[in-house]
Amino acid sequence: MRRQVMVAGCTLLLAACATTVDDTGSGNGATADGTVDVTDVPEGAEPALDSGETIDGGTIVDPDAPTPTVAPTGSAADLLPDLSIEMSRLGSQIAEGGDDDETLARIEEIWDRIRPEIDADRPDLLNGLGATIEMAQIAVERKRPADADKAFSLLSDLVDRFTGDG
Repeated sequence: MRRQVMVAGCTLLLAACATTVDDTGSGNGATADGTVDVTDVPEGAEPALDSGETIDGGTIVDPDAPTPTVAPTGSAADLLPDLSIEMSRLGSQIAEGGDDDETLARIEEIWDRIRPEIDADRPDLLNGLGATIEMAQIAVERKRPADADKAFSLLSDLVDRFTGDG
């Protein structure tokens, strides 16, 4: 009798641990017609369902959320080409009303990252590179694309000197 009770208890325990299989092929709980059952929503999540926010790849997107940025890493030799690329975009972004403030922020981030290394290893280039960053800042502030283009031209020459290409 005791054995029968143990078997019955184990059977109930195993039945409680049953696995639900999603055979719709979607892997996200969607039914075969692509709809998703949202009746079992955790408490407090209801406003998200009612918000009407756009969904991008299954994630609710807040259009006002800041774009996450990744801090630049690497040596000056690694980041100077990135600095040049960002600087090359600046003049046209100012002229066309693009994201010049965001580009300038990336330029300043890269400069802040590499400045100590430039100061230690190539102090002869420090003032010149710093001047191009200041020119970029003034170009964005005063909406002068030609100044941004000149800063890019000077930066290119300085990068060539740093890498030994010029």
